[in-house]
Amino acid sequence: MLKLSYMAERLEMLEVTRLLFSRKLTNSAGGNVSVRLAENRVLITPSMMSEHHRCNIPPEELMIIDYDNNIIEGPDKLSRESRMHTMLLKHFPEIGAVIHAHPYFTMCFAAFSKPIPSVTEATIKMGHCGVIEQAWAYSEELAQRTYEYFLENRERAKKMGLEGILPQHGIVAAGPTLNKAFSIVERVECDETHSSRFYHSGIFYMP
Repeated sequence: MLKLSYMAERLEMLEVTRLLFSRKLTNSAGGNVSVRLAENRVLITPSMMSEHHRCNIPPEELMIIDYDNNIIEGPDKLSRESRMHTMLLKHFPEIGAVIHAHPYFTMCFAAFSKPIPSVTEATIKMGHCGVIEQAWAYSEELAQRTYEYFLENRERAKKMGLEGILPQHGIVAAGPTLNKAFSIVERVECDETHSSRFYHSGIFYMP
């Protein structure tokens, strides 16, 4: 039997990826998860995890890479979004995990490049979910613009993690731990369901 390093971290990541799919926090169009294991070592999900496997993969399919996206352990299936993950983990020591996902209701806001206002106690400390400047999916420009958004909102990231809308794409969320990053994704998705009702009712509007 193959002996894998960081088995506890792998199992935790696999639990989170399965929850992302089963709770409609991502879909077959994509989504990826990363965790910093040590300095310059990142555990990350592989390419096509959602489309081919519906986020249900064995632990040996997870990859360990460095900040330059060189594969240290695992199959040669590096996600095209890995640059976005490693850029955040490299430059923000307060961030320990990153989730990129396509939540079912949040995608309505991503489609129209709209922020998601905080309307419940679950997100009141987090504030509004802002919008990252648009760039093509998988591009170095997208990674750079995501980095710049996190840099501008660094104080929030330090206190409780941070999330942002990727226009026409999805959401990216980061926190000190994987559990915190997952919590952010789910809290924003919950707020979105309430926010959309307010939008349509005309109670308020955020440009």
